[in-house]
Amino acid sequence: MTGSPPRILLVEDNPGDARYIQEMLREAVSFEGRALDGGRAQSDANASGPADTLVHEKRLEAGLERLDELAVDVVLLDLDLPDSNGLDTLTTLLDHDDTVPVVVLTGLRDRNVGTEALRRGAEEFLVKDEINPGLLVRSLHHAIERREHRLEQKRYETLIEESTDVNAILDTDGAFQYVTPSASRVLGYDSDSLEAEAAFEYVHPEDRPAVREEFEALLADQDYRATIDFRFEHADGSWVTLNALGRNLLDEPAIEGLVVYTRDVTEQREYERRLEAQRERLAALNQLNGVVHGVTEAVIDQSRREEIEQIACERLAASDSYELAWVGEPDPETQSVVVRAEAGASEYLDRVSLSVDPADPRSGGPTGTALRTGEMQTVRDIGTDSKYEPWRGVADEFGFQSSAAVPIRYEENTYGVLNVYADRQNAFRGEERTVVEHLGRLIGHAIAAAERKQALMSDTVVELELRVTGIGEQFGGMEMPAEPMRFNRTIPVDGDNFLIYGTLPADELPVLEDMVAAVPFWESLDVVGEQVDDVRFELQVSSPPLMTEVASLGGAVQEVVLDGDDLKLTVHLPQDVEVREVVETVREYYDSTKVVARRQVTDRDSRSERLGDVWANELTDRQRTVVETAFYAGFFEWPRVSSGEEVADSLGIAGPTFSQHLRASERKVFARLVGEDPEDTEFTD
Repeated sequence: MTGSPPRILLVEDNPGDARYIQEMLREAVSFEGRALDGGRAQSDANASGPADTLVHEKRLEAGLERLDELAVDVVLLDLDLPDSNGLDTLTTLLDHDDTVPVVVLTGLRDRNVGTEALRRGAEEFLVKDEINPGLLVRSLHHAIERREHRLEQKRYETLIEESTDVNAILDTDGAFQYVTPSASRVLGYDSDSLEAEAAFEYVHPEDRPAVREEFEALLADQDYRATIDFRFEHADGSWVTLNALGRNLLDEPAIEGLVVYTRDVTEQREYERRLEAQRERLAALNQLNGVVHGVTEAVIDQSRREEIEQIACERLAASDSYELAWVGEPDPETQSVVVRAEAGASEYLDRVSLSVDPADPRSGGPTGTALRTGEMQTVRDIGTDSKYEPWRGVADEFGFQSSAAVPIRYEENTYGVLNVYADRQNAFRGEERTVVEHLGRLIGHAIAAAERKQALMSDTVVELELRVTGIGEQFGGMEMPAEPMRFNRTIPVDGDNFLIYGTLPADELPVLEDMVAAVPFWESLDVVGEQVDDVRFELQVSSPPLMTEVASLGGAVQEVVLDGDDLKLTVHLPQDVEVREVVETVREYYDSTKVVARRQVTDRDSRSERLGDVWANELTDRQRTVVETAFYAGFFEWPRVSSGEEVADSLGIAGPTFSQHLRASERKVFARLVGEDPEDTEFTD
């Protein structure tokens, strides 16, 4: 009835009374805010249709035929008709159809007739000359409500017939709609106290993920038959093991819910656990414990992150329980998932691709979901699980039947995801799921410990990659460069003044000039060099808020890339700086800031090694000769002992050639000294 007015069958032979009732129904407001008769009252057998809301018949026999033809919600019945009289009229109608609610109409004022009509099965009794539109609507409404109550009673009877022990009806949110009274004997709860309660709250936390998977599968497929064992909390605080069977009866009018039939198998399962060793699960647990020990040893041995991840993958893949294990992490630029370590049937990884981009359908699988949510994802049957559709064909070739994607986490840091594949269905349940999930946390803890140890043993910093979206709004909606603009190096000059050097395509220079004019703390712009397609520029800034704040926390902005409407920042921070504080500081200026990556990088001052490498490997023999001759001839003294022309003469070369070799050598040395690539030098021998 929800969403449409009820269909009313009026059985009345008096034309005046019928017209009067029809007029009242036209004036009345229906249950859903519509006129009860929709403005269409049908008075003859040929005028009715499926959309009619008021159907009028004058004889009982015709009314019974209408009950057979139409889905009628309520009957308005006059007791005195041409072919039936008195209370027998009501009895005959109810004998014909006892499911439809009946409101009796009569001109008699004898209340005894009304009482007897109610006793024989009428829902309401109305005297015609006492009826008004409001009373009529309320009577119809109450009659239909009572019919719904009878359906609820039938629902109860259906459950009793189906019941084996404790049965329940759940709604689509997993709340109890109904529980059989046997719940008191088996679970210790009065059945009424469970109604409207969330069923999952009573399931043991370790069993809850598997139960929810079955519930969602049942909800998605009406033909699915759920079956599972799980622990349910007894009223006394203990745990009862239930074997549950589930059916989707949402379309069954007497049920309209998900039916769960359960029986107490606590003693049976306990007996089975004592007598039967579940070989596969125990073997998997033993092998998982070996992996745990291996990772623990890696931490003790002060292993690097790469070693920890590889050890975990190798131990898992070497066991009889698993076919492949690999560790992946998202690429911040492409948002694809890249492999960091793998062992086992690694050819599988050559044929699949994954993503964490919500717009990419490849992100909807276990790996992408685990990386986005930080929660373990399992696929109990790869052959049927819709989440595995993009990779099912390849997985079938390798015999994979179930998988787990376990986030590698420590505190708020997600280092990646550990993926494990088994050639058996329903893996990663119960204790096996718990241990695999624990392994992800252990690897995360191990990586964090290894990085801390590495930080103590070397000069390392925290490198933070940040992405700011919608940056154009920060510049007042002005045009952003179509090609990437790179701010490669920031040099503090004095106080809050900085020089920023970068590159951009030559045709984007006007855009940068407009930005300099618009940004208050961008003081001036100079072009310092031109290449084939790019321009090198120098930007002088004064008190830039972001750089100043990061510098006040002991950090430094290493690189900024403006790519369309996105701003990408790379920041180096000391080990003891609270990363969250830095991120919150950046968000004060750019509220759309997101952390893309966090890693430990070496920042050891190795200038002497750099210079030695340039001297030995980057300078040509001729350039080394020129530099050595100039040095020992006193060219670099002040005042100079020898001029450039004199050094050139001693080498037998022209003065310009001497200057070119010397300038090329100097550029290579200084390029490596400040961290640039010497191969970018413009001068060659």
